[in-house]
Amino acid sequence: MNKSILILGIVSMLSLVSCRTTVNLSRYGVFDVKNDSTITMNGVIGGRTDNHFDNLLKKYPNIKWIELVDCPGSRNDEVNLKVAKKMFDLGLNTKVFSNSVIASGAVDLFLIGIKREVAPGAKIGVHSWAGEGKVPSELPPDDPAHYLYIDFYKSIGMSEIESTEFYFFTIKSAEAHDIHWMTEAEIEFYNMRTN
Repeated sequence: MNKSILILGIVSMLSLVSCRTTVNLSRYGVFDVKNDSTITMNGVIGGRTDNHFDNLLKKYPNIKWIELVDCPGSRNDEVNLKVAKKMFDLGLNTKVFSNSVIASGAVDLFLIGIKREVAPGAKIGVHSWAGEGKVPSELPPDDPAHYLYIDFYKSIGMSEIESTEFYFFTIKSAEAHDIHWMTEAEIEFYNMRTN
């Protein structure tokens, strides 16, 4: 009787370890695999996010949806835009929930969605970029520094006017060290949701 209980206990522990191992294998940096067609994102987009996404795709090539939950932004804008463009080229869709909080570079990544779902209550935060001692809102409108983002928005399907308007809205809405949480009217005006 005691041996049976001991054996059952050991089998249960091994099962738990096995389950934990499986769960850990489904995490790739900021990405968690929810199922064969959906991944969730939590965390800051960093310098290795492109590698994590490539590794995820090798094992889960049928991903169609990205659910952004708690994504405060990116540490590396170039990697962020590279991953975002790859997602757009794959025809992925994006979703934020009523408790989602996304900001900065995560908003650029959200915009790649062919279909974009925004639940009421989701927080979407935008602000200006910073770098090389420049204040983007003080640069002339035709300054080349603006075009990294404007060209990116055009590359994911926005028109020239939409790209330019949204970009200048973001840099004028809040300074780089601050954040502007978009209102429902702004979410509608800038076509953040497609449905």
